[in-house]
Amino acid sequence: MSETVLLVELLVVAIVVAIIVKYVRLPYTIALVLAGVFVGLLPEVPAFPVDPHLWLLLFLPPLLFEGTINMDLELLKRYATPVGLLALPGTLASVALLTAAFLLLFALPVPLAVLLAVMLSPTDPVSVLATFKEYGVARGLQTIVEGESVFNDGVAVVLYVIVLAWVGGDAVTVAEGIVEFVKVVAGGALVGLVLGYLTHRLYSVIDDNLIEVGLSLALAYGAYLVAERLEVSGVIAVVVAGLIIGNYGRIFSMSPSTRLSLTHFWEVAAFLINGLLFLMIGLTVERGGLFSYAGQIGLVFVAMLVARALIVYGSIGGYRLLSGRRLPDGWVHVVNWGGLRGSIPVALALGLPVFVAQVDHLRAITLGAVFLSLLVQGITLKPLLRRLGLVRRPQLQEEFERAQGLAMAARAALNELEWLHGRGEISDSLYRKLNRYFEAVREENADALASLTEDHGAVRRRQLARVSTQLFAAERSALDEALRRGLLSEEVWRELKREVDARLVEGEEAGWERLWEEEQVDLEETFPPQDVEPR
Repeated sequence: MSETVLLVELLVVAIVVAIIVKYVRLPYTIALVLAGVFVGLLPEVPAFPVDPHLWLLLFLPPLLFEGTINMDLELLKRYATPVGLLALPGTLASVALLTAAFLLLFALPVPLAVLLAVMLSPTDPVSVLATFKEYGVARGLQTIVEGESVFNDGVAVVLYVIVLAWVGGDAVTVAEGIVEFVKVVAGGALVGLVLGYLTHRLYSVIDDNLIEVGLSLALAYGAYLVAERLEVSGVIAVVVAGLIIGNYGRIFSMSPSTRLSLTHFWEVAAFLINGLLFLMIGLTVERGGLFSYAGQIGLVFVAMLVARALIVYGSIGGYRLLSGRRLPDGWVHVVNWGGLRGSIPVALALGLPVFVAQVDHLRAITLGAVFLSLLVQGITLKPLLRRLGLVRRPQLQEEFERAQGLAMAARAALNELEWLHGRGEISDSLYRKLNRYFEAVREENADALASLTEDHGAVRRRQLARVSTQLFAAERSALDEALRRGLLSEEVWRELKREVDARLVEGEEAGWERLWEEEQVDLEETFPPQDVEPR
C-alpha cells in the first residue's frame, strides 16, 4: 500500500467518523483517536511512514494560521494579562514542573526529560472550543482558552527546537538558551509582522477570491519558511501573520465574498489536518507500545493534571494581584480542566528526529498521554460546564427544539397517513380519526413555535440565523446553476454573488434581525402599501 493511498484512506476515515459523531454523543477528536486505534489493529494496515521535518512543515503552519485568523484582537487585548501569564511564564513553569516530575518518576536523562516536558506543554482547544460553541459559553472564556493555546503553542515549539539542539549534542547554557529564545521569538514576530502587513496591502489591490485564498495559504507556509531560513521562529511568524490577516486584512482589504471563501477554506483545511493528526494518535500509539508503557503513561497524565492546576490557579492569582480584577471562579476551573493536549504535541512527537535517544519511548509516552487527556478531560468537560452553571443554553431553546421536533414528527406522520390512505390501506373512518389526532399535535406545537419565536428575542435570532444562512445558500446555488446553464454572464454572476455574500456577512456580523428589519424598511419605501380594495 503506497503512502499516498494510505493518506487518502485516512482522510476518508476522518470524514466517515465526522458523519458518525453527528449521531453519537462523543467528541469528534476522541472518536478519531478511537478510530485510529481500531485501524491500527488491522493486520493489513502498514506502519505509517514518519518524516519528522515533513510533519512539522506540513501541519504546523496551517494549524496555527487557522487558529489565529479567527481570533478577535479586541477581545484578546481585553484578556491580554491572563492569556500572557498562561502562555509565557505558564508554559515555562509547565516545562519545569513536568521535567522535575519525569526525573523523579523515570530514569530519563535530563535533556530527554526536558524534551518530553516541552512536547506535553502545548494545549489544544479544538474539541474544547467546539463544546463552548455548542453550549454558548461566554466569549471571554473562549478567548482566554484560545489565546493561551495559540501563544503557548508558539512558545513550546521554540523551546522544542532549542531543546532538540541540546539533545543533539550542542552545548547550550541556560543564559545562551534564554538569549536564543528571545532572539527567535522577536525575529519570528518581526517576520510575521512584515509579511502579514505586505499581504494585507496586497489584498487591497486584488479582487479575486481564488487568488486571495491562495495568497493566505502562501502566507501561512511562506512566513514559516522565511522565518526558518532566517533562523528565527517560523511558528511565531505564522501566529503574528495570522492575527494581522484575521483582524485587518480580512476586515479592511477583502470583499465579503472573499471573507466567506477564506473562512470556509481554512475551516476545511483545519478539519482535514486535525482529522489526520488525531487518527495518527490512534495509529501510532499502538505501534509505539501503548500497553508496554501503560503505567508510565498514567503517571505522566497525573503529573500533567497536577502541573496544570498549579500553573492555572497560580497564574490567575497573579492576574488578580496585577490588575486588581478577578475572573469568575467557574472560568478558572474550566481553563484548568480544558487544557487538553492534542494536535501540536502529536505533531512534535511524530516530528522527533531519529538521532534522539529512546525516540519510540518518547513518542509512545506523548501519544498515550494525549490519548488519555482527550478521553478523560474531553468527555468530562461538558458535565463540568453544566455543574459550574456556565452553559448558556436556555430553557426556552430546549422548549423550542422540543416543539419543533414534535411538529416535524407530526407532519411526517400526516404525510405517511395520506400515502397509506391513498393506497387504500386504511379505512376512511380510521384515516379521519388519525388525521385529527396528528393534525392537533402539529397545530399545538406549531402554535408553541410561533409563540416562542415572537415573544423571545434569543430564540428568534437563532432561528433567523439558521434559516437565513440556508436561504442565502439557496440563492448562491441558484446563481451557480444559472451560470452553468448560460442564463447569466460571468460578470453579472460575480456581481450578484458579491451582493448575496455581502448580505450574508452583514447578517453574521451585525445581526440577522437588524438585517431583515432594514430590508423590510427598504421594501416598504420601494413598494408602499396601497389602500386599494381587492378585486
